[in-house]
Amino acid sequence: MIIEISVAVLALAFAALVVFLIMTLRSLSTVLMQTNETIRELQQQVNGISREATEVLRHTNEVTVDVRNKLHSIDSVVCSVKNIGDAVQEITSSIKQASASVAGSILTKVVKERPAAGGGPGRDKVATVMQAVPVAIELWQAFRSRKPQVRRQTYPQQA
Repeated sequence: MIIEISVAVLALAFAALVVFLIMTLRSLSTVLMQTNETIRELQQQVNGISREATEVLRHTNEVTVDVRNKLHSIDSVVCSVKNIGDAVQEITSSIKQASASVAGSILTKVVKERPAAGGGPGRDKVATVMQAVPVAIELWQAFRSRKPQVRRQTYPQQA
């Protein structure tokens, strides 16, 4: 009789164990299904983000190529502006040299004529003005040298 009771208790314990295992396996199955669904959603979101990132990169490359082409088209304009600036600088230098030469010759002539003419009041004013011309030219040169010069920038060629 003890053996029969022991077998009955053992059978009840095994049945309880099977019931708890079934409940645990069902919970685990539910958790696994939710995890699987979450992974599917994440894959869809990652695919969407990947497509958007690819699209952004493509647009960025298009914009970069467009900007590079526009910079290359402006390159000749910048070169022309630089050439114009160089020409203006040469003209200014030539005018400065010519005016300095003329001022020097006039000053020399005034100085030669002044002692001979007796040095009237009008002649002193002309001499003063003529002495001020080289100073004005030097001031103009200092002003011109302070202006920033346009420099041509080179950009890498598109391969």
